[in-house]
Amino acid sequence: MPRQIQSSEQFQKLLPKAQELRVVRTADFVKLKLRMPDLLYTYKTNEDEAEDLIKSAKDIEVIEYTPVEEKKKEKESESPNEEKKQKEGQPPKQRKSK
Repeated sequence: MPRQIQSSEQFQKLLPKAQELRVVRTADFVKLKLRMPDLLYTYKTNEDEAEDLIKSAKDIEVIEYTPVEEKKKEKESESPNEEKKQKEGQPPKQRKSK
């Protein structure tokens, strides 16, 4: 079970022992996740403080994650383009019958 860190001082104390740092950005906050050999620590913070903490992670692998909602929005924005192509005179793909 992950543990939540309450202060940036705690985060900086754990940072040298971490194997990787995962960054999850949302509209309201940034969640930093420190993967330790035995446990996962999470810390919620604002964008400015998160950038400072990420810069202080020099020898640790930093992995940026895109939230699922943003991926869905990207797919939704791509689908109208495909519909336009079909409406512009391209015939729809036909399925082969068995």
